[in-house]
Amino acid sequence: MAGGHGWFSLALLCCCLVTAAGQACPEWPPSSSGQAVLAAQRAKAPLNVFTELTLEEHNAVFKFLLAQKDLGLSDLTAVNLTVADVRISYVHGIWYEMPPKSEVLAHIDKKAAMPARKARALLVLGKSSPPTVREVLVTLKAGTDGKPVASNLQRVNIHSSKWPEVPYNQRPHGVMDQVGQVIALTKVYEQLNAFIGAAFPGYSYGESCEPKCIGDNYGAYQWLSDDIQRAIYIWFFMPEAAEGDGGYIHPLPLQVLAAGRNDDLTSWEVTRWWFNGHFFDTINDLIRAWNADKDGMRSGFRMLRPAGAAKLFSNFMQRPGPRRGEKQPVGPISFEPYGRRFSIAQGNRVKWLGWELYVGYLPHYGPRYMDVRFKGERIAYEISMQEALASYGASDLSQANTVYLDSHWGIGASVRELVQGIDCPMTAAYMDAVTFYKGSSKTNYHKNAICVFEHNPDTPVLRHYSYSYQFYGAIPGASLVVRMVSEINNYDYIADLILSNDGMLEVKVVTSGYVQAAAFQNSYRKNFGYPLMFNISGTLHTHVLAWKVDLDIAGTSNSVNIHHMKVGEADDGAGGKIYINKYEAEIAETENEAAYQTMMLEPKLPVVINENKLNGFGSPRGYKVQLNRPLLNLEPPGYARSKALGFMKYSFAATKHKDGEVHSSSIYGQARLSNPSTSLTDYVDGEPLRNQDVVVWVNSGLYHIPVAEDAPVTTTTGNMLGFSLVPFNWANESPATDMADMVQIDTKNKEVPAVKKAVAALNCAPGFADVPFLESGFESA
Repeated sequence: MAGGHGWFSLALLCCCLVTAAGQACPEWPPSSSGQAVLAAQRAKAPLNVFTELTLEEHNAVFKFLLAQKDLGLSDLTAVNLTVADVRISYVHGIWYEMPPKSEVLAHIDKKAAMPARKARALLVLGKSSPPTVREVLVTLKAGTDGKPVASNLQRVNIHSSKWPEVPYNQRPHGVMDQVGQVIALTKVYEQLNAFIGAAFPGYSYGESCEPKCIGDNYGAYQWLSDDIQRAIYIWFFMPEAAEGDGGYIHPLPLQVLAAGRNDDLTSWEVTRWWFNGHFFDTINDLIRAWNADKDGMRSGFRMLRPAGAAKLFSNFMQRPGPRRGEKQPVGPISFEPYGRRFSIAQGNRVKWLGWELYVGYLPHYGPRYMDVRFKGERIAYEISMQEALASYGASDLSQANTVYLDSHWGIGASVRELVQGIDCPMTAAYMDAVTFYKGSSKTNYHKNAICVFEHNPDTPVLRHYSYSYQFYGAIPGASLVVRMVSEINNYDYIADLILSNDGMLEVKVVTSGYVQAAAFQNSYRKNFGYPLMFNISGTLHTHVLAWKVDLDIAGTSNSVNIHHMKVGEADDGAGGKIYINKYEAEIAETENEAAYQTMMLEPKLPVVINENKLNGFGSPRGYKVQLNRPLLNLEPPGYARSKALGFMKYSFAATKHKDGEVHSSSIYGQARLSNPSTSLTDYVDGEPLRNQDVVVWVNSGLYHIPVAEDAPVTTTTGNMLGFSLVPFNWANESPATDMADMVQIDTKNKEVPAVKKAVAALNCAPGFADVPFLESGFESA
């Protein structure tokens, strides 16, 4: 992003409408490869307090850190790593450090000076004695030439934690783990290759394996004991094609556990083997059992491979036979008859029909939306994703031990370029993104990684046709969608923030992508999953997503009013007793009273209110937190590995805002689930909550039982997670009643819906400028 201070550019899709009958039609500024806000314009855009780090700022921080000789950091792009490089110090990640909330509010509400701009960096210090993981802050200022200058290195506690440092073996996955994996497999390479040749004739593993290669991939890794502090589960696969295919659903019934002792990477070795339902301590034990045909292990082993068209099951190549919609391959296409109704300022501020917000994200935790306002009032200071969990179950080695905390792998850093017309409609505007994560030693520029578009939900937001046929009244629905998609290895998370014209806000994530498959066993049908192909099965897994919602309803002094749904008694009018629905509203006095797991037999409806600000009818103004798919955590209480999954303990929790309680999950929990640096359970500690600055923590989840229809990849339909924020006495009537397209049709008023007027008056045919995808090829991406 040459010459720019904005953390992303705005690829405002130029949708030029051409008239069919000479009337004036809306036009947008000319674009250059889909980028309507050019680099020269971005360079002039001032940074605001919510602007994520720019490309130049990332690079300035990285250069500054490399210059700190006492840290001994290496640029991994400038060194040739070998297996002998068992320890190295490097920068794993860099991101914008949001200033304390009090400083931000003083700046944006009271015109105080903008807080100092700082970046946080995650350092893996393998060369230090002892090796460790550290986080530091770096101050950023504009130099005399306008370019960012980094200075003032400051050691700080680990984010959202009181830990000064993180044990080296809880470091994020990176180059050192790849070295350890290579060391472990190299020690058994000859025996492993010999077994692969025997079990899978014609195939081999490692160098010079072409044309029939066996690949390997790793799942989760964990801390097993004080002696084995770093272990990773590896599974092998047999790909059907080199490109356009998913190795994730071509697993072989061969898995291993590679582990290292203490922090010595040279000690890495394969400590456990699994083949087709049998466990072994060594490769020699496996080979002996195979040769001896123990329990029919060799004679009973069959690998049924797909043939012909069935080989297409794992990719997106056209199948033979008739194709639905072949003569009409495209359905309805939206366009904007009066031009775009939303705008995106150069400093990442989105505005639409009374809504305003700043769009951003963190490389590890993903999307974050700041200073969300409706009709000029702040509804939420922050809405941000905190975690995406995938926890598997099976009777094998790898799947049974797979628990992914995707913040560790980089939810935000895994965004990719979006495809016009498929990922986002033709009318969408695009934003670029910049990240530095995963120990890449370079700043990654993600073009067109976020899109914004107005969406017609096809359902009126308000509607009534009089029972006595006296009138019809309605307000058409309208939504603005901010979308980003993260591809974290096999899975795709399509994350939407949806704003409605009636003041409702929805956070929605749908999942897709390849299942992480395993070798199918007949017993799986009753416990873990169904076959996707002859020898292949997905296995049961749980998806849970967690969010932080820092609500500020009419100010920062808020309370949580929990409506407990009950059954009451009433008179039936003839002296009899009937049961009726009722609620008992109770304002939570402490954090403990406002933290609970949703139970079907004890339904609750939480509302964040301002007790001191009332609507016109004397009710406290508020917003309801509607949990769309809460998930019950089935793990037994006290289970050690659940400590890192503290965000799952409560489907709803409210705590008092603290600058040190920024996230509900820890990227360091992946490596040691029993000892994360952060857990939501530590935040809920009984502090007073009434009339405080309230922060809400929610989760949403689903159980995914893989079936045949999950090939080639899982469908997005039915796999929706999220929550909604709904006005609750916030206004005196529906906030949608000031919409210009509200209509009432009765005997005296034959009003024509606005959409019909637009079509009749403008008579415009849409024309869309092209937004190219991967102009420089997949290699550049």
